[in-house]
Amino acid sequence: MEMLTLVIIEDEESHFDLMKRAIAGKFPYASVYHFQEAKTCLERLDEINPTVIITDYLMPGMDGIEFLEVLNQTDIDIPVIMITGHGDENVAVRAMKLGAKDYLVKSGDFFTLLPSIIDNTIREKKLKQALRKSEEKYRIVVGNATIGIFVTRDGYLKFVNPHLVNLSGYSEEELTSRPFVDFVHPDDRAMVMEHHIARIKGEEAPEVYLFKFIKKNDKTIWLENKGVLITWEGNPATLNFLADVTERKQSEDLVHNLSHMLMQAQERERQMISYELHDSIGQNLSTLKIGCDMLFENQPAISPGLRGKMAELSKLLEQTITDVRNLAYGLQPPGLDEMGLVKALEMYCEEFYERNGVKVEFQSAGLHSFDMDSNSEIHIYRLVQEGLNNIRKHADAAQVNIMLMGASPNVILRIEDNGKGFDVKARELALSNEKRLGLRSMKERVNLLGGQMTIQSRPMKGTKIFIKIPFKERKSESEKANINH
Repeated sequence: MEMLTLVIIEDEESHFDLMKRAIAGKFPYASVYHFQEAKTCLERLDEINPTVIITDYLMPGMDGIEFLEVLNQTDIDIPVIMITGHGDENVAVRAMKLGAKDYLVKSGDFFTLLPSIIDNTIREKKLKQALRKSEEKYRIVVGNATIGIFVTRDGYLKFVNPHLVNLSGYSEEELTSRPFVDFVHPDDRAMVMEHHIARIKGEEAPEVYLFKFIKKNDKTIWLENKGVLITWEGNPATLNFLADVTERKQSEDLVHNLSHMLMQAQERERQMISYELHDSIGQNLSTLKIGCDMLFENQPAISPGLRGKMAELSKLLEQTITDVRNLAYGLQPPGLDEMGLVKALEMYCEEFYERNGVKVEFQSAGLHSFDMDSNSEIHIYRLVQEGLNNIRKHADAAQVNIMLMGASPNVILRIEDNGKGFDVKARELALSNEKRLGLRSMKERVNLLGGQMTIQSRPMKGTKIFIKIPFKERKSESEKANINH
């Protein structure tokens, strides 16, 4: 039990005895010190260190108001209750302004009220001490945090920690006096506001997202924001934690660019191999087949057995020519540049059905106003190609529905099948250890395009793949020339 120490400054001995008796009824283990003069009490305060001081107003020498004034000049923080035999509103006001916790008149119920007032004062003191400790911990944690911490409400920053001040280059006053979107790069303002408003409304919003921030020196940095909904001064607000991820983003961009260059090199290599297969090997095989078919013409002496053997070889050559042609077409989509993405995909879906017996329903919408760059077109073609190959190998599906549509500023691709499906979470966990590249390759390709890919599937319920890719417009010839130079 915490020790309770009370000091009573009262010049009338009989009043002190009655107060002590009343206090003992509620606080039997309290230590009570009695002083008849305030001056003597002040001399021993450091020694006694009381929990609460109870002082009369009218006393010889220093009165209660003067005692409070002297006490305020020290660094001693002890709650004081002032009592008086005659109620005086002006005295009460002065006492409260000087920090007295309560003001009590020695009326008929005075001795009944005193213990409860002391109890309330003690509770308030404990709360104040707990709050002070909490604030001290808060200052240590938040003040020394190595991430930016801020609170946003009504479009403004209501609180910023020292790290954010140092990170941004702005003063605390500058940060809290302007709408917070002023510090966000124009490219990301709409996105940041959208997420902020959604979180304030209690709607779904990303827990973590990246955005570009403009420092005071006009340098742009990448920040990762983690936000939660809180109440600040009675109103909805967001508590946010910022980390500078500029170096990480630059590294990711470098890897992204290198991966993109690698994929472009792969496409060029595929194109070269495709041309070689079609124009050289394919033509040679065709010439060889014609030669085989014509070899025994006008030679009646050739035996039927030998003619049959040559017919078998000719048939094998024909199958090889078909395989080489299919391989060449798979490496370099026929007609993509001439006919466009939609027509090329329609042809591929028809050929897929003819080769594998899996019916593919392909639809497109909203693409008439989209002039996609060739890089995006080939990637979308590959995504459809990889998706159908996955279905052929693993889904046991009889029907596939593919929808490609433009929904500015994105291109949406949906691939649905009625196959055997799978457990998505289990498959995602296995992707890192899996030798098969199907879904992983699709995810990597989508990431390179800055898009998103989600998969919905359950065993025996088929699979739905949803892909959203930012639209990239085809560069004009003048832009290409500028890039090349």
